[in-house]
Amino acid sequence: MQTFPRFAFPAAGALTGSVMALTLGVAAAVFCAPVAANAGVTWTSQLEYRDGLVGPQTPYGTVTLEEVDANNVKVTVTLAHALSLFVNTGGPHDPFVFNTISANVVTMLAPTNAAFSDGGHGSFYMAGFGQPSVAFTDKIAKSGGNGQSNGKAGPIVFNVYNAAGITFAGVGATFCQAADVVPLGCSLGQLLTLGTGEHFKSTSEGWWFAADIYDGVTGQTYNVAAKDAFTPFAVVPEPATWAMKIVGFAGMGGMLRRRRAQGALA
Repeated sequence: MQTFPRFAFPAAGALTGSVMALTLGVAAAVFCAPVAANAGVTWTSQLEYRDGLVGPQTPYGTVTLEEVDANNVKVTVTLAHALSLFVNTGGPHDPFVFNTISANVVTMLAPTNAAFSDGGHGSFYMAGFGQPSVAFTDKIAKSGGNGQSNGKAGPIVFNVYNAAGITFAGVGATFCQAADVVPLGCSLGQLLTLGTGEHFKSTSEGWWFAADIYDGVTGQTYNVAAKDAFTPFAVVPEPATWAMKIVGFAGMGGMLRRRRAQGALA
């Protein structure tokens, strides 16, 4: 996670007049600064939609994306049930697919699990999630044939690399803060707008990721997909909250100093 510069508070009672104004100005500069690109930010997206069902279900799996450095995003795909498998049931079904804005300039480094491999760039359709009019740009393939009997256990772990730089949501992407939840109807940490530069993207229908799985709970195979992305970075207090805290600390310091002065005169 991103860490903020640390600063020392002045002694109790010293935050008066221009000193208080200067301290608040420094605090605002520190806490209002935008999130730097590739600062160790991690995003998660739940595979909670199922082909043939309406609305989100209990998640079938989770996609975690860690911005490792300026050129790499580490992707980890895990399934929720220990017996669930990644499969390829033929037709518009693939073990895992996703999108980048310029698929031809990114490289998928070999997954750490030997059962999976870079499936290349192209147009990959997933039944139930926009097929045949909406396609994903990037694919992770698996070894073996089709069907449940040839399914592979996860997780799928791989890096998406771009020499010119890559983030998950783009430089300057915005996400839902505490003050946005009610007026915007969003969830805390939810991605709101994409930034600039090379990054992942959703399809025109809003699907970020999709996978073909054998579900260890139901014993069935189907496509599942993710439609939202979240970052825990949003739990960091907002600038206004920090400003109020600093003012409160300053007030407490002033009160303590006045009490000491009154005690000395008594």
